[in-house]
Amino acid sequence: MSPALPSASTAPTPGPTTEPTHTPSATPEPTPDQAKVPIFQAGAMAATRTTVRLRDLPGTQWGVAALLPTGAVVQVVLGPIRTGSFGWYLVRDADPAKPSFNEGWLAAGFAPDAFIAPDPSARPPANSPVFVAGYGGVTDADFGPFRVEGNTALRWALALPIGKPVGSICHFIGALTPAGGKAVIFLKTSASDAPAPGTVQPSFFAQHPTLRGDLFMHVDSDCSWALSVVRLPL
Repeated sequence: MSPALPSASTAPTPGPTTEPTHTPSATPEPTPDQAKVPIFQAGAMAATRTTVRLRDLPGTQWGVAALLPTGAVVQVVLGPIRTGSFGWYLVRDADPAKPSFNEGWLAAGFAPDAFIAPDPSARPPANSPVFVAGYGGVTDADFGPFRVEGNTALRWALALPIGKPVGSICHFIGALTPAGGKAVIFLKTSASDAPAPGTVQPSFFAQHPTLRGDLFMHVDSDCSWALSVVRLPL
């Protein structure tokens, strides 16, 4: 008997080649241009250009105190505090319409589509203090002279500047100097994740009688900070 012949083998048919897929990397969000944050002087009157959230502190992570409709009139107390990508202003209620509030923080947005705009026709509220001067920055600075007399107070606020990581600490030292006199430190403090607002009360100026008349201010700080000098009603 002849040996069995081997059967022919069938070559495997190659399947389709699968190209490797590439997951695109996330496109980084552009950093808003801080040069386009609108600048308002302390005491300026402004109105909202859209519906905006009034917050307890500067930053989108803080509580919402009110929702202001388009056209709500406010008075700027101090700012801008540049933190969390936005420039923030502390404002007072200057609109008889609801919602009513005492003070709160508004993000200003960016030109040409800022959230708030000057309102030269608006009048300050009846109990408004006299705003003597207002300053702000993100580094050391010198200002003056400005005049201190009567029942003067100094409003201030600090926050971590844009770009500083969560958990960092920034520091602030502020001093006032009369012309030809010695510097007097009015505030030495720091801020971390929670912004720090406060007031240097009129009693401070009463305890330092040299701080009258024309004064100069020096700030030594790596925070985002803002100050306003106000003369309060008696």
